[in-house]
Amino acid sequence: MTECQKKNVGYCQNVIMVLQRFNRTHLLLCGTNAWNPKCWSLIKDTLSEIINGGGHPIGRGVCPFSPKHGFTSLVEGEKLYSAAPLFENGNVNLRRFMKQSPSWLLSVDKWMRDPSFVGMSPMGDHILMFFWERNLAENLDVDPWISRVARVCKNDRGGSRFQLQNKWATFLKARLLCNVPSKNLHFNRIQDVFVAQNGDRVYGIFQSNCLLFFSYFLQCGTNTQSLESKVLRLVEHHPEMENPIHPIGKGPLIFENKDHFKKIIVDSVVGFNGTVFYVLFLAMGDGKIQKVLEIGQSVFIISELTILKEPGPISSMSLDSEAKLLYITAAKEVVRIPLRQCEKYNESCESCIMARDPYCAWDDREKNCVPVTSHFSNLIQDPENGDHKKCPSERVAFYHSSQSTSQDLNHIFVLEGHGSVYLSCPKQSQHADYSWRTQNHTMDCSSNEDECLFFISNLAEHEGSSYQCVSNERGFEQFHTSYLIKGSGSLMYLTRYSIAVYCIFMTAVALLLH
Repeated sequence: MTECQKKNVGYCQNVIMVLQRFNRTHLLLCGTNAWNPKCWSLIKDTLSEIINGGGHPIGRGVCPFSPKHGFTSLVEGEKLYSAAPLFENGNVNLRRFMKQSPSWLLSVDKWMRDPSFVGMSPMGDHILMFFWERNLAENLDVDPWISRVARVCKNDRGGSRFQLQNKWATFLKARLLCNVPSKNLHFNRIQDVFVAQNGDRVYGIFQSNCLLFFSYFLQCGTNTQSLESKVLRLVEHHPEMENPIHPIGKGPLIFENKDHFKKIIVDSVVGFNGTVFYVLFLAMGDGKIQKVLEIGQSVFIISELTILKEPGPISSMSLDSEAKLLYITAAKEVVRIPLRQCEKYNESCESCIMARDPYCAWDDREKNCVPVTSHFSNLIQDPENGDHKKCPSERVAFYHSSQSTSQDLNHIFVLEGHGSVYLSCPKQSQHADYSWRTQNHTMDCSSNEDECLFFISNLAEHEGSSYQCVSNERGFEQFHTSYLIKGSGSLMYLTRYSIAVYCIFMTAVALLLH
């Protein structure tokens, strides 16, 4: 740390950047180690520094010097693949380390220009790497950065003694093209990437645009050390493929004008008829997560989840697809959330179906929205279209505000007293229009974000009135919550949420008056 502090670089701690399982007994840890990267193996409670065949500690070129450097790593088949700078101000080098071998396999500096890596993943016989690098175009109007995907073969042994010895002999890269030609928009910096488990598709976020695409490369050879010199020369001097990789459908799957999305995780769900649905979890800059269903070349926003106690950027997301759990890390929080949240749609069969959440289905016997299981006999589901007409026809879908009976209303709240208050109605669907009804009059929400709120300045002036929150989605109207203003006594009975809203409102008024 003393040597690091002399350099005045600002990062003189040991920030752990690599934490991966190397095999059944070993964990691999690599840290910045006060601007002198090192790696350790952890076996139970024993931490041991990793030494290479030449007797030197391993760390540089595996782990960055500071957490600010663009970097990625992967352990696959007891081989460590990493992309990190070998020297403090040097270019990022793509390396592979094998425990049973004293030597590394390295990339050639000129193959990549100031690259910043965002991800690495196995795909069949290949290792894929995603990064953006400096664009050599001399046109000042062109973005100085360009997004890439590169591949190497897992069985790459380097070139011959005369060409690319101890260097990758199968490195190829291609441009990732993300644009909207009709709007003359181009997005050249990949932000995050997710490779589907079956390896047939890749999802990427480009600044604010999410898309998916296929990757095609030459097949992996059997022995790279026996390749002809002309082949190795071609790889060394011309590693870039001629054609760029286009997204499926030739355009973005999701397009936002603002720099909206930051991280992506994708899960697959098998429907009743064997259809595989892909659900995207997209982390936004404020820490919220959009849960999005992919349908062909279109998407449907199932819900928007508020995860963090304090709004802020999400550092990472990881998926446990078998347990259907999503893990989120932020600066001050680590959160685990279930991918299945079917209880949110319990209000009715129509709510469950129109949510179009492939994790959930309506159980007509239990009258609940339940997680999908292998027992399909009583379940109703329609993620493709969200057609509420698939629900039993005898159900009454909408309750008239002026004629509702006490048996009809599941959510009646009685208000008594006087003073100002916000009536609250939590939103269950981002695709429905919410409003309030009273005495055959319809009124818009006073505030219209996660809740449809309606402001009443003085309860005493509305004695005997009832207010009902109603949603309309594709012609289907649904009742949610009813408030009845009763008498003019000194008490006021509210839901817990309304009490919170009321207190916040009155506190704000007091502060303004003060």
